[in-house]
Amino acid sequence: PHYGTPVNPAGTDGVERIPGGSSSGAAVSVALGLAVAALGSDTGGSIRIPAALCGITGFKPTARRVPLTGAFPLSYTLDTACAMARTVSDCIAMD
Repeated sequence: PHYGTPVNPAGTDGVERIPGGSSSGAAVSVALGLAVAALGSDTGGSIRIPAALCGITGFKPTARRVPLTGAFPLSYTLDTACAMARTVSDCIAMD
């Protein structure tokens, strides 16, 4: 909220587009090449939607595959930690 919504780098036609949801800053940083990958949590699309809108790959593994120790869950049954990266191979490496 302090810096506003990041601009989606996938919009190359001069029109500013939204980059997605709560992990949009992470998706934008990966899409711009500022980070190789980013981690986040996904309950209802918080990784997958920004990844799709920014033209990168978002991965949501099976529930409880990645430990959520230290995370503040929104839903104990749906939350999962996951990765965003430019390619599927990079997401697999993060897994």
